[in-house]
Amino acid sequence: MRTIDKLLPFLSALFLLSFAINGCGSDDDDVSQAPRDFVVVTASDGAATIPDLPTGRPGDLSLLEPEERAVVEAADARAPEIRQTTVEMWIDDADGDVEIFQTRHGLTFGFPIELNRFREPGDLEWFTARMSEHFSLAVLESDAKWARVEPMPGERDFSRADADVDWAEENGFAIKGHTLLWGIPMPLSGAALPQWAEERWPSTNLTDAEKEDLRATLKAFIQDSVRHFRGRLSYWDVTNESLQPLAQWFNVRLGPTIINDAFAWAREVDPDVKLIFNEWIVEVFTGFDAPTGADVRDRVLELLDQGAPIDVVGQQAHFAPTASFVDPTQDISGRTRIDDYAAALDALAETGLPIHLTETNFIAPDDPELRAAQAEALMRLWWGHPSVEMIVFWGPWNKVAGRDEFDVGFWDEERNVTRHGEAVFSLLNDRWRTHVTATPRSDGRFEIDAFYGDYVAQWTVDGEPRHARFTVSPDDPVAGFALRSQP
Repeated sequence: MRTIDKLLPFLSALFLLSFAINGCGSDDDDVSQAPRDFVVVTASDGAATIPDLPTGRPGDLSLLEPEERAVVEAADARAPEIRQTTVEMWIDDADGDVEIFQTRHGLTFGFPIELNRFREPGDLEWFTARMSEHFSLAVLESDAKWARVEPMPGERDFSRADADVDWAEENGFAIKGHTLLWGIPMPLSGAALPQWAEERWPSTNLTDAEKEDLRATLKAFIQDSVRHFRGRLSYWDVTNESLQPLAQWFNVRLGPTIINDAFAWAREVDPDVKLIFNEWIVEVFTGFDAPTGADVRDRVLELLDQGAPIDVVGQQAHFAPTASFVDPTQDISGRTRIDDYAAALDALAETGLPIHLTETNFIAPDDPELRAAQAEALMRLWWGHPSVEMIVFWGPWNKVAGRDEFDVGFWDEERNVTRHGEAVFSLLNDRWRTHVTATPRSDGRFEIDAFYGDYVAQWTVDGEPRHARFTVSPDDPVAGFALRSQP
């Protein structure tokens, strides 16, 4: 017998053993083996809690002009590339379908917090639940402003802001401080400037010694504030309305370089927190001649050229006439045209910095249907703009909103969803929130079209529920996610 004939039984046995160990296909085709380049996510026992969110009713964009609708449609066309992706998934074991629900958006949505506004039993609990369902960032509304922190010279009291931060951390929100330098005097604001500061430096023509005294006082307040919250805050509004005509208290006493100083002082204490140049523009807050979006762009570029460590352009988004904030009986039937505003937004983007929409209120126009259309158009414009990274709604619940006289909330005082709230929720909770039920193929694979954000997947194994959490992010792209039912 030839040698090869003697080896055939041995070779056949070796092949069968190899087949049994490795299978006839690749690892990627074997439902017991997760794909090598997928991120493995191990399940927890039990079912996930899927909130019952209001999906609302869209605004009627036919109420807007054709040129405005064209701007919105262009933003809609850009949005998929900016806000979503296709995600490969694999699961090792499931009785059938897999339900996948997006728990948080990748684009940051925020709201202000000031705990002292909550005075009736149950209000804070209800508010906490609603904010947790919809938003991911809490902003210190007024409790970190100079007049609140230092009501008497040299006597700083962070207790109110500390309580707000504690609450935000306990409920899983990122936090932004607001604001370190806001030069608007009383009675236009009771929180921006302490009364003692206005009395101590009343003149716009200070001596060199007085200027140095004011600068030293400001530096101490700014750096003590940043130091106090270092490691707990993700963002600080360093300046607020430094170009706004009514908010020039610091500029007229110390000159425009005080803005450079404020950013430098904050960065010196906390190199990690994001520093924001926050400003209004007349294309939104109508009634003044300046600053325009182009004015803000030019000023930010100037400051950057001078070395100011600005990380973000914050654009106040109070859509209302300026006069209405002084006298709420003023006519608010008019509104900002979406196409005019879109040009201003593009001007801000020319700074090359991310844009945060801050203090967003849909105030004008007062007609509920037109206000809803305005809100929807603006939201879709922001969603489809590559520079927009954050939208902060300034008072989602009217009962604790700072401008409740305008019915700014998405919920009214009785917790009912308002008409413009419906328009916003139709976007946040329906159009832009992924919620799908997928059927894995025989190899355990499936794919979903997903908006960026946080997710929970749930399924059953032998009738027992399992769930797992994962995040889809443009900053950390992965080949896919492997859902393991057991460790």
